[in-house]
Amino acid sequence: MVVLLALLAVHVAPAGAVSKDPRAARKEARDRRAQLAEELDGLAASENELLDAIATLSEQVEAQSREVEAARQAVAAAEADVAEAEAAMAETGASIDGLTDAVVQRAVETFIRPSGDGLDEMVRSRDIAEASRKRALLDQVTANDEDVIDQLNAARQDFELRRAEAAAASAKADERRVQTENRLAELEATRTEQARLVANLDTRQAEVSQEIEAQEQSEAELTRIIEEAEARAAARSRLASAVGAAVDRTVGGGGCIWPTRGSVTSEFGNRWGRLHAGIDIAAPIGTPIYAAQAGTVIFSGAQSGYGNVIILSHGGGLTTLYGHQSRLAASNGQSVGQGDNIGFVGNTGRSTGPHIHFETRYGSSPRNPRGCLP
Repeated sequence: MVVLLALLAVHVAPAGAVSKDPRAARKEARDRRAQLAEELDGLAASENELLDAIATLSEQVEAQSREVEAARQAVAAAEADVAEAEAAMAETGASIDGLTDAVVQRAVETFIRPSGDGLDEMVRSRDIAEASRKRALLDQVTANDEDVIDQLNAARQDFELRRAEAAAASAKADERRVQTENRLAELEATRTEQARLVANLDTRQAEVSQEIEAQEQSEAELTRIIEEAEARAAARSRLASAVGAAVDRTVGGGGCIWPTRGSVTSEFGNRWGRLHAGIDIAAPIGTPIYAAQAGTVIFSGAQSGYGNVIILSHGGGLTTLYGHQSRLAASNGQSVGQGDNIGFVGNTGRSTGPHIHFETRYGSSPRNPRGCLP
């Protein structure tokens, strides 16, 4: 029950505390519930605790699956950035190669056919106008060379920028891949814990079903024991009516005390299509068992699936049953008061572990013990 309450607990921030991002606070609360669910002892937990824990881990699996998918998309986006940066870098590199080839070719041509100075061109020209045109062409070639070199320098700077961008994008992609792997690891761990609790629930289902089956096999014998005891009690009541009024006590309105200290692991009601006729209270072997009400022991001994069992008659058609005891402390025909020690918790008969199977019956028919307990 402590774990169940913790699963349902809501964290309230103290007055004046800095408010969190609602999404972060929700994730923190969900992660905490999942952690508590993973820590649950599936063999000792109640059925409701198991079901709640499995539901919590199912919610966590869905949330973590969404986080993994988001992380994968982030990796894909980062890898696209890397590809884009590398493509831009390759394009700039090709431009650098072209510009470098142009500069080299121009240097070779200049070395093979030097332009000479202006006076030489003037001498070899037929007239002043032709010399002026040649000089203007030479100046244009020189200017083009300088422009190509400027372009080459700019391209190299751009290349370095693209290379830095590609490196940064690659680092981001690597980081997101690590994040994705971490999310996947968390998801697999949650799925493993979920599978463990589902297996525990399946085991519990099989064990309880076997226990119910064994108890059903004892039903006819229990009915006989109770009916015979009630018939004897009725005969005594008729005899007592001749000398005084009989006391009539009916079921309902409480009147019972808890027969032992422990945690309820299985309630009264249908279990996978079959009736679980009482409540199971888990406790260590040897824990004392007390009479829920004052009454008379009408059966003390071994009874098939119930193991060592005591049945008390309380009059008015009410009987209580205490099954799976390790040792009996009351005998047939003994009168006991409410709270008297009548036995000790055990694991006898068809049992799912150390506990007491506690039933209340009216006219030999099982009733929910919660109606009698405080």
